[in-house]
Amino acid sequence: MRQFETSDAEEFYLLEQQSLQVHLAPYTPRREAAASDKEGVRNMRELLRTTIERWEDGLDHRFAIILKDSGSIIGQIGITNIIRNVAQSAFIGYWIGNEHLNRGYATEALVSILHYAFEIAKLHRISLWIAPENAPSLRMAEKLQLRFEGTALKALHLGGKWQDTNIYAITSEEWNERKHEIYTLLHHA
Repeated sequence: MRQFETSDAEEFYLLEQQSLQVHLAPYTPRREAAASDKEGVRNMRELLRTTIERWEDGLDHRFAIILKDSGSIIGQIGITNIIRNVAQSAFIGYWIGNEHLNRGYATEALVSILHYAFEIAKLHRISLWIAPENAPSLRMAEKLQLRFEGTALKALHLGGKWQDTNIYAITSEEWNERKHEIYTLLHHA
C-alpha cells in the first residue's frame, strides 16, 4: 500500500472503470459519467487531489493497493470520515480490481490498514459497513472475526438505490488483544 499521487489518475481511472462494469457498480456511490476517457482521467486527477488534501487535513487516509513486484495499482483502501475528539473513530472502505479478486489482496490490505489505524493513527474504533449481498467482503470480516454489530436499514445510497448495510467493528482494545491472532490468520489464509 502507498498514498495516492495525482500521477496515478490514468491507471486508477482505467482500473475503476473496468471494475465498475464487472463487479463494483452495486456497491459504489454513483458519480456522473465522464463524456470521454480524457475527461475521466482529468476528473480522477481532481479526485486524487482532493484525496491528498483530505489526508493532509486528517479527514481521510486513502491508500492505493499495489502489487509488490510491479507497483501496479490493483485497488484502494481507506480510513474515511475520521472523527477525533471524544470518538476517535473512522470507517474503512476498500475495493480490488476484478482481475485480482479472491487472491487475498483485500484481506492483506485490511490487516495492514487496521494496523495503521490503531498503531499509527491512534484511533479507538473502526467500522466496516458491508452490503449484505457482498459475500466476499462479509467472508473477509468474518475470517478476521470482526465483531458484527447489526444491520442498518437503508443506510447507504449505493448503485443508485438505498441499501441495507451490515456493520462490523473493532476497537483498539480488541485490536491489542487480537492483533497477533489476526496477523496469523492473514498468513494462514
